[in-house]
Amino acid sequence: MKMLYRMPACCWLEKFPLGNGRIGVMAGGDPDIETLGLNEDTLWSGIPGEEQPEFEEDYLKKAAKLAEEGRYDEATSYLREQYADSRNSQMYLPAGNLELRYLGGGEVTEYVRTLDLSEAVMKASWKKGRGSFQVEAFASAPANLFVYRISSDEVFDVAVTGKEGFFTGRTCAEDGVLKIFGQCPGKSYRRTFVEGSDAVDVTEPGMAYQCWCRAEAEGGEIKETEQGIECLGMKELTLYVGIRTSYNGYDKNPVTEGADPEKQLIQDLAAADKGYEALKQEHIADFLSFSGRAVFTLPDTGKEDLDLSERLVQFEAEGNDPKLYELLYDYGKYMAISASRPGTQPTNLQGIWNDQKKPSWSSNYTVNINTEMNYWLTGPCDLNELSEPLIRMNRELLDNGRRTARNYFGANGSCAFHNVDLWRKTTPAYGQPIWNFWPFGAAWMCRNLYDTYLFTEDTELLRNEIYPILRENALFLADLVTMTEKGYAFTPATSPENCFYCNGISSCVSYYTENTIAIGRNLFRDVLEASEILGIADELTERLKEILANMVPVQIDSQGRIMEWNEELPETQVTHRHLSHLYEFHPGRGITNDTPELKEAVRKSLEVRGDMGTGWSFAWKLLMWARMEDGEHAKKIMDGLFHIIDPTKPINYSAGGLYPNLMCAHPPFQIDGNYGYTAGVAEMLLQSHAGEIVILPAIPAEWSSGTAKGFLARGNIKVDIEWEAGTIRAVLTAKQTKDVWVRIRRGEKRMIRLEAGVPTVVEEQNG
Repeated sequence: MKMLYRMPACCWLEKFPLGNGRIGVMAGGDPDIETLGLNEDTLWSGIPGEEQPEFEEDYLKKAAKLAEEGRYDEATSYLREQYADSRNSQMYLPAGNLELRYLGGGEVTEYVRTLDLSEAVMKASWKKGRGSFQVEAFASAPANLFVYRISSDEVFDVAVTGKEGFFTGRTCAEDGVLKIFGQCPGKSYRRTFVEGSDAVDVTEPGMAYQCWCRAEAEGGEIKETEQGIECLGMKELTLYVGIRTSYNGYDKNPVTEGADPEKQLIQDLAAADKGYEALKQEHIADFLSFSGRAVFTLPDTGKEDLDLSERLVQFEAEGNDPKLYELLYDYGKYMAISASRPGTQPTNLQGIWNDQKKPSWSSNYTVNINTEMNYWLTGPCDLNELSEPLIRMNRELLDNGRRTARNYFGANGSCAFHNVDLWRKTTPAYGQPIWNFWPFGAAWMCRNLYDTYLFTEDTELLRNEIYPILRENALFLADLVTMTEKGYAFTPATSPENCFYCNGISSCVSYYTENTIAIGRNLFRDVLEASEILGIADELTERLKEILANMVPVQIDSQGRIMEWNEELPETQVTHRHLSHLYEFHPGRGITNDTPELKEAVRKSLEVRGDMGTGWSFAWKLLMWARMEDGEHAKKIMDGLFHIIDPTKPINYSAGGLYPNLMCAHPPFQIDGNYGYTAGVAEMLLQSHAGEIVILPAIPAEWSSGTAKGFLARGNIKVDIEWEAGTIRAVLTAKQTKDVWVRIRRGEKRMIRLEAGVPTVVEEQNG
């Protein structure tokens, strides 16, 4: 699959994202002035260490008592006061820009640019004057470099200059290498997350970084100038770009204990000695090893050669281009492979692509839904290696999380509030209790981690990496629970990020909430299941069994919906973007076809919430309706996401959709919607969360034929599916011999024996 445009990108949100997991570049293939936006995944403001404040004695008991008595507004105000000194996370920052200015004039004709989503190579071509130009670009994970090549059948001249991304820096050219030096602020005490808003930044130095651009030309000459380098009279120019920072670990000060960027860049640029073609083939082979998995195809429509901008406008107005569903699925998979690799940082709110010095929500890890959504696709798309950064981040959170658990709650174990950064912040963010009084971020991420085991059945990964993290978070929640009249719960609590009315007053702190209890239920189930697999039985597992058996159950209100708070309270925004109270249905696994009354209450809740939303909210609703096995409603949600947002107009924060380059608009750009969409399509094609493998559980009637090959079901079972004219054929291959329940669409489930490594066919005629 390729993205194709017949016009150059006119702004950042029309460019193509390229990445190797660590380096992110936005490239537009401009025939006059190409501005390459540069990022590196460890380039953040700040240094390690966060303050752990002191609180009034028994402040939590006081807040819980107020909430128990129904004095919700007082509980909300009280916790706001207690957390008034909280500070926001640090910021993910741009490294700067490389500018390529073509020095020759002439009219540009026959312009085309493409991004190959399977090979991760950008191409652009055009005619200008007497010359025919071609550009190729890619970000190589094996070489740790970004590579950009320009070629022409006529000689051309290009001036290459650089600009650092943040406060202090300089640019110079030495021995044909353009070098950008920069340094980030040591701390950002930002009070608001609105894009472009003011921040109070401490002037002490923080992360240092360097970007090196080595130019190699065929013919002509390369001249160093005060502004950069000029490449004159050549027919071919190749730029090799490396970016490194002084990051040396989440617990190391990048100024006093930092790594040496120069030493790393010398090693990186040595890879350029292999030559362009060798690096390109190495890169393509590496990327194909990931992109060749979980391939979803629908029949061609004859529109694939049209400009994508035109196709998107036509589709929003008329529909009738189902191949776009496939393209956006591939795009999410492409961006996941490009932004998260073993050894890199996890993908933040913008993946690894950010051009703002003060990005919205600091482009941090928002762990009350968004970071988790970034990784929902890795299991079903058989990309579990990409989850390694998320697992590692959660391991690194444990130390700070233990201090936060002890200082804020007097509890054992480890926890994290809703904003995390490079330095593994676990304390609350500045602001309202609606988001900052919620210490369940790491506990939610544990659901992702255990799902990684369920898909891979890698027992050593479970034993050595995942289980210790799950256990620490379960220990915290076990210490946090309170016995209420209806069972164990966490008191007081909020439901991210929704409010309710009580006596005409908007409040957000209640006695307990379904969201927090559901996170606890699922974590305790996962820990107990993992303990049995690993043969662990101890005091904690016995304690978790007792708590789990007596937790407040999922409750249904008088309107037939899942109850969000401890009593029936009207939400201040009925169509709120968060679906926090439906956690038990997704990503949890406690509401299934085996609990029909609760599942129907989820359906009612979704109907009342509505089908519109921000970009990532569309994606979560898509996942919910797919799990509901309602393909037509899932398609309706997908169609709503294909709303094109003009990046040149002021932001409407409530209208989600897609930017012209298919990046998801919260708005502004947030990558979770792209990843969540791909996970949603996978959920429409294959499900395996409820003790059965379901083939094509939620495809719409419009998808009358297609293929889904190389998907993964829990239990490490590869699944290939083909369907056409009512005939469905699936091939299941397990790594180990096992018996599994299998169902095709809404048919009867049947037990099938899968022999290790032996493909087994299941079919349905006229299904």
